[in-house]
This record gives sequence, structure tokens and C-alpha cells, in this order.
Amino acid sequence: MIAPSSYPVNVAEAIVNIKLLQALSHSGEFEIDLVSKKNKWENYPSASIDSFGIKLSSLTIIEVDNKITIATILEHLRIFLKSGICFKGAHWALRALTPAENLLKRKTYDYVLTKDSASIIVGYVLKKKYGKKWVATWNDPYPIIKYPEPYGKGKDAKCGLMDLKLIRVMRKYVDAHIFPNERLAKYMESYLKVPKEKIYIVPHVVLEDKTIVKKKSLDKKLRIIHSGNLNSPRNPQTFLEALKKMVSLNKISSNKIEFSILGVLSQESRDLINVLHLDDYVKILSPVPYEESLLILSDYDLAVIIEASCEEGIFLPTKVSDYMQSGIPIMAVSPKTGVLNDLYRSKNIPYYADVNDVESIHLELDEVYKDFIGEGIKQNKVVPSYTEKSIVASYTSI
Repeated sequence: MIAPSSYPVNVAEAIVNIKLLQALSHSGEFEIDLVSKKNKWENYPSASIDSFGIKLSSLTIIEVDNKITIATILEHLRIFLKSGICFKGAHWALRALTPAENLLKRKTYDYVLTKDSASIIVGYVLKKKYGKKWVATWNDPYPIIKYPEPYGKGKDAKCGLMDLKLIRVMRKYVDAHIFPNERLAKYMESYLKVPKEKIYIVPHVVLEDKTIVKKKSLDKKLRIIHSGNLNSPRNPQTFLEALKKMVSLNKISSNKIEFSILGVLSQESRDLINVLHLDDYVKILSPVPYEESLLILSDYDLAVIIEASCEEGIFLPTKVSDYMQSGIPIMAVSPKTGVLNDLYRSKNIPYYADVNDVESIHLELDEVYKDFIGEGIKQNKVVPSYTEKSIVASYTSI
């Protein structure tokens, strides 16, 4: 498994991959050698890989310097000469190739699994040189220029020579493409043009026995949390305006409802909280390590996922599986057409509102509050395909 974002656990992609490793490791059906990445100026987390309950055959962490130096420029040049591919951060692939090749020379593998951007170069070189089955995962659109607006320029964006090269490699050399949902698969298939039999839908895993016990609320206060980045193009403006409308019209005091934001928030959004006079209702929490963020959920009654305003929501946010396994109900604030609305319509998550519609969000917050003071907030229903058993079966059958 070639996964630069996996361990240390420091970004959303790493969370997805570390949970996958947990599921595959727990099953006892896989022997896994992991090649990962550490940025030179980061500190290792205090938690060891064993603390996640993961048993690996081997772990190789490739440390790289992401600063622009003569050495890193030369490394980018060398990986370009070796593969014909180069982009920012590609020098990690150069360093990862040697240990990956050493593993292939010593052991027989069913397939090489790549995760995240720079791993595509490693997978490509190994495929050409050794002919091993290559399974590639795409949790987001790739190449990056193909991200939907407002993130990128859309699936029909004109590509430069390097992006065209990447698409040719993805089309010709990858034996199996894994996507977390059907919408992203269809989005990327429109320009990858790969046979249907090469496409597999494998969502982010919901780990078993990870439910966090909700602390009993003694003050009858509805506690809502958003965990994760709310920088552009994600924007909490419509949610904050809906929250203001809801508490004003219903005359709900700040000792009856609280909205916490755990993670990065723009200064513009901080200013909006002041303008709307929501300072007593909104708490901004400092970012914490992943494992700690899951423990914090026990203080809350509802988790909100706010997505960017896209024509179609093609992403499966990492937090969906996190919240499902933690047992905290989800309210999705997302595009009208998209993955999260699909989950709501199939009754897997209990609350949904259109990210562009303040009134829609206001009415759904009203519904949440009525449920909270009444019979209780509705619960999520874990999608069968998200379970460890299903995920393990998918990776076994590829």
C-alpha cells in the first residue's frame, strides 16, 4: 500500500486510510506493507501505529522536505526523467520508489494499492517495470484541475500536457479504480473513459465497536458541532444566518442552544458571527489531533457537515463515516443534488438542508430543536456498504 497520507495521521485523507488499515488488519485476511510520508518539519504524533490496532508486515515512512531547495528541485527533475511526470511534491515518489521496489523483489503481492496524489507516480513506475496489478483509489477528482467549481475548473476543464499525461497513465496502466461513491465515479469516468469492469465503489469504512457514549445533558441545552475546515470555498454564512433567524424567531436563549466549530475558520466568518450577534451562541474550538476530536463528540447532540456550493455534491466527506461510527446524528448542509442528499433521501442520515437556502436550513434547525426537546433527535442508520465486513469483502474481491 503506497499511501503518503496515512501515518502520521494529520489530514482527512490520512484519516480515511488509517481507518481502512484498521479494518483490513482486523480481518486477518491481509498482509500489508505500508509506504507512507512524513514532512521533515512536522513532529510525529504521540500515538504509535500499534495504538490504532493495526498490524503491518512492515512500515516505511519516507521523510521529505517540502521547502524549495536545490536538493528538492533536483529530486523533482530526477523523478520527471524517470517517469515523465512531475508536479509539486512529486519528489516524495522518487524516495519511495527504492523501498517499494525492494519489497516487490522480496515478496509476491496480489496487488499494489495506491492512495493520494504522489502515489500515482510510484504505481506507474512499478506497473511498467514489474507488471504487478495496480489498484488506485480516487477519493477526490484527479487531476486537481478537474475539481468541480468553485474548487477547480470542472470535469471539462482544458488540461495542460502534464495533466493529459496523468490521465493517459490512469486510463492505460491502472487495473482497478476505487471510488467512495457512484457520483464521483461517474464524474471521473466521463474523462477517464475506462471500462465499467475496472470501476469499484468502496465507501469510507465505519469501524465497529467505536461508538462514543454520549454524556448526559443536565442543562437541557442542544449542543451542535461542526468539525473540520470551514475555509473557502466552504462557507458557513447561510448556516449562521439560519441559526440567527431560528433563535430570534423562537426566542431561544444561548443557555438552550450552542454551536461549536472545531477547526479552521476564516476571519470573514469570525466577523460575521460578531455582526449577527451570535457570540454567545457560537464557540470556536482550537484544532486537536484526530483521536481527540472523536472524543470531543461525546459532548454534542448533533454534528453538522457544511459543504461548498457546487452544482453537484460528488464528495463523500470523511466525517460521514466518523460520525456514523461515533453514533452522533448528522445534519447535512450541502448541494440539493449530491451524495449527502442521497444519504438523507435513503434515510441514512436524519437531517438535511440546501446549503444555498437560509430558510431551508432555518426550518431544519427548527425540526432538530423540536425533536431535541420532544422525543429525541433522530439517529443515523449505517449504510451496509460502509461496514467493515463489506469493505474487507470489496478489497478481497478486487
